[in-house]
Amino acid sequence: MKKSEQTVSYQGANRSMLRNRSRQALWFGARMIGGLVWWELVLARIIGRKRVEAGRMRRLIMLARRFRGLAVKLGGVWIKLGQYLSTRVDMLPQEIITELADLQDAVPGEDSARMRALIESELKAPVSELFAEFEIEPVAAASFGQAHLATLRSGQRVVVKIQRPYMDEIVDVDLASLKTIGRWARLYKPLRRRVNLFLLIREFADGVLAELDYVAECDSAERFAINFAADPVVRIPKTYRDFSTRRILVLENVEEIKITDYEGLASAGISREAVARKLFQTYLKQIFVDGFFHADPHPGNLFVQPLDPQRAKELGIAATDTPPGATGSTEAATPFLLIFVDFGMVGKVTPAYMKELKEFIIATSLKDPRRLTAAAQRMGFFLPDADVRRIEQAIGLLFDRFWGMTVNDLSDVDFTEMYSFAVQFRDLLSTLPFQIPQNILYLGRAVNILSGMSTALDPKFNAWKEIQPFAKDIAGGGAAKTVQDVLQEVLKIARITVQLPGQIDALLSQTLNGQLEVKAQLSQSSTQDLRRLEGSVSRLSWAFVFAALLIAGTLLLINQIPVIGAVCMIASVLALARIVVK
Repeated sequence: MKKSEQTVSYQGANRSMLRNRSRQALWFGARMIGGLVWWELVLARIIGRKRVEAGRMRRLIMLARRFRGLAVKLGGVWIKLGQYLSTRVDMLPQEIITELADLQDAVPGEDSARMRALIESELKAPVSELFAEFEIEPVAAASFGQAHLATLRSGQRVVVKIQRPYMDEIVDVDLASLKTIGRWARLYKPLRRRVNLFLLIREFADGVLAELDYVAECDSAERFAINFAADPVVRIPKTYRDFSTRRILVLENVEEIKITDYEGLASAGISREAVARKLFQTYLKQIFVDGFFHADPHPGNLFVQPLDPQRAKELGIAATDTPPGATGSTEAATPFLLIFVDFGMVGKVTPAYMKELKEFIIATSLKDPRRLTAAAQRMGFFLPDADVRRIEQAIGLLFDRFWGMTVNDLSDVDFTEMYSFAVQFRDLLSTLPFQIPQNILYLGRAVNILSGMSTALDPKFNAWKEIQPFAKDIAGGGAAKTVQDVLQEVLKIARITVQLPGQIDALLSQTLNGQLEVKAQLSQSSTQDLRRLEGSVSRLSWAFVFAALLIAGTLLLINQIPVIGAVCMIASVLALARIVVK
């Protein structure tokens, strides 16, 4: 957060305060939509659309800055909305994402007497009876809650996460204001065609409400503990359900060396290479085996705990689990535990979704635009009123020209080719009827953070080397399914081959009889349109490349094709980076 930005603390959910929050939010929304209509519909007819378009990006950046000011002032839902929008690389230009990317969720701590009263109300006992020690000053504070260090009567050191008073009422008012602004925005047809606002707001609201439910976070922490129960190197903090409610969460205090504290790791004798390798391996398991992953792996949520040899022996952590450090010493590095905290944001990959991912990659491998479009539509990549047939045509053209090319090859594509594509499919690129499902965004965000963290820990980190043994471990049974899929495709091709002579004969007959009809959609070439669409073309192309490579890598690894799968996974990270920095 910028130093000049200061947020306010909630002092009680009285009706006057709630009405004031709603008025400020609705006034911002009214000004935003009014300005949009004034510039795009009124002034465009008076001063000309070219002049309006010339200043559009500057106006959008100013709008993002005003929203940032509102979010910092009100906190809570509005900061969460800014963070959410900063992940929507499929909808917003990079300039807007940059304005919102570092919006921080931090406010002053709540009054200690109020928080103590809330704890006693929730847990039905005085704080002095619940805890042997309780530090009244929070160690961390955010818009929705804050954390305190404490000691249970048993002597266990814990972190007590407490939700701020009246957050249910505040969130209800904020979400109601957001939904009202969404209804107003839907009256603007170009925006309604471009974005499924109802879906996005519902998706965002569901995430906010889930974050308010500390029981759900407790469930997620316990699920991670079960998933990694057989891995002695991963530590998940213990939860204390007897001291936890929807507004209170008590967890084991496991804070150790921050994963980005490189000096601390070196002082403890911990191999940074080993930490990078273990972190990468845990995410492979979370995504491809468990289908349940920590979606917010930033440095504040990851710690490393050094172990003495006796404790490592008790846990069954052998010397081979912690190879020598970067210095090249022949002595084994200090054994360690990798610790995850904060399970409020998690991603899921359901079996049904994995099935669609597999269908997606099969269609890609067969260069079947109709099958790929259908799979992408079932996965939620298109808006409800999207012209699926037109999208299918665009994908078919992309297959014909770019299928099989590497990411480096795509970077070297001649500009005139992209211009030709933009002109031919300008109707799609001007409306962009696409949206990336939230879980895919969560996954892409996690992969991007993970990639940067692993490389920072070990500049020579080789993801190809690490992914190959993992692919062999999880491939059991996958090959048979792949063979079955291939056989089905062979039968499909055989049927098409049998039908082809008859179809050719019918086509020739229609041609000779003058009955053949050809439909074409032609578009005017326009340099100004190209400038307007250039950014959208680039983001669309790279978003398509990222999604295809990520899905391809996932399924190839599962189906025991490690080398090509590894290439796809690494390339997907590069494609995602290209989207982010574009």
